[in-house]
Amino acid sequence: MKNILSIGIIGILVISAFGAVALKSDVKTSDDNNLGDRVFTHTVFAEDGSATWCGPCDNAHQALKNIIQSGDYPFYYTTLLDDKNTHAAARIDEYNLGGFPTVFFDGGNKAVVGGWTSVEAAYRTAITQTGARAIADIDITLNVAWLGNAAMNIKVAVHNNEATQYSGRLRVYMTELGSTMGWKDTTGHVYTCAFLDYAFNQDISITSGNTWAASATWDGHNYNDGYGHNFGNIQYGNIEVIAVVFNSQAHQGYADPPSGNPFTAYWVDNATGVCVGSNTPPNTPNTPNPTNGSTYVDIHKQLSWTCGDVNPFDTVTYDVYCGTTSPPPKVACNQSSTTYNPGTMNIVTNYYWKIVAWDNNGASAAGPIWQFTTGNVPNNPPNKPGISGEARGKPVKSYTYVFTATDPDQDNLSYFVDWGDNTSEQWNGPHASGAQVSITHTWTVIGTYAIKAKVKDVYNAESDWGTLEIKIPTNQFFPYSYPLQFLHRILERFPFLERLFL
Repeated sequence: MKNILSIGIIGILVISAFGAVALKSDVKTSDDNNLGDRVFTHTVFAEDGSATWCGPCDNAHQALKNIIQSGDYPFYYTTLLDDKNTHAAARIDEYNLGGFPTVFFDGGNKAVVGGWTSVEAAYRTAITQTGARAIADIDITLNVAWLGNAAMNIKVAVHNNEATQYSGRLRVYMTELGSTMGWKDTTGHVYTCAFLDYAFNQDISITSGNTWAASATWDGHNYNDGYGHNFGNIQYGNIEVIAVVFNSQAHQGYADPPSGNPFTAYWVDNATGVCVGSNTPPNTPNTPNPTNGSTYVDIHKQLSWTCGDVNPFDTVTYDVYCGTTSPPPKVACNQSSTTYNPGTMNIVTNYYWKIVAWDNNGASAAGPIWQFTTGNVPNNPPNKPGISGEARGKPVKSYTYVFTATDPDQDNLSYFVDWGDNTSEQWNGPHASGAQVSITHTWTVIGTYAIKAKVKDVYNAESDWGTLEIKIPTNQFFPYSYPLQFLHRILERFPFLERLFL
């Protein structure tokens, strides 16, 4: 069993003409002597070959995130986005990837192709199988100090416990826990553990009983994605540094098991990681529904809000305060939903409410007190809108959709449309009940999108969501052939050329 020491120093020693100031430091230690009831010889590392336009990649992304959140295994992963980062694309090419998504465990010891909805079980099997492998006896020590303004000092040491000389390759992956580069999957979720670039990527050789060590300063301003965007905006508290040592012994790997897309595999002997920065509280609860100051609110109205957490692996729960006095009393606690049903409310009455968000680390954020007034007659919510229009299309082409909804009380209606690509049409209207409302939209990136629409009446009562799926383009790019990989990279770099293919 191997000991792996991960030290994340959160703070720096600032030296200036005015002297030295020691800032607060936190130390995190992780070792493989406490791995629960499973037999693991080392920490497993996975690389997710993915692309932002790839629909099935959403399932792979969510499955890996779920596994990390579960804490079930000594395990790290990074997301390699082929269409957003040339360094990631180069690493993917080393694996001779044939289709997105493909997740490579321990340097290609196992490869799982595809993003079916039940893929998490396949990933868990791969982790337990690779985690039980016989490996070289090496330890890794990783020390990261945040220097401020996207810069870090990184120290890494690899100790050889073997009786003979050890040869391998050290890769230190710089990743963002939640991408701030605008890298999202086709469902709009920010990619997690997104690979930026290496801090170290070199061969190492260590005699028996000795240690290889080095340090470097990594400044995000000096590194970029290959498309002209540097990493100078990365944030303290959102960085994970992962050190991985690959054995120099070559193996035959297959990116499409059992015998498709062969590549030379170098298996992982150990890995460790450091999250740079302490926990941050959840976001402040916002976007109340009904909106603050609303009048004529339906007495059956459910309350809802928006929140979340900047730490992508945190879970958030909510305490709800609601009543006819200010400040309102607590009426629910520790709920995961961002909705609350207050039951049938009184007519023509002022109500006050607020939300307090808590993360799983005990940090909290309280929202303001919001207020609304109920109406004097019961109001029925509108019916779910219908959506008609194209189900298949091409990027950079406009499509018109017709939305139709009715209201039992014949109230005028306003339409909210979520186009599935992080854009929306917000409360178009009001329109008469039953009127056909035409709205046009253009998608610029290939993928599968879920169009969602809802309506609200003049009393702010909302309908359920109506949905329609559209695929952009008509042809699906999975499996992903190498001529198409090349074409997609060219179009990513020179987007105006897309018009030549429409």
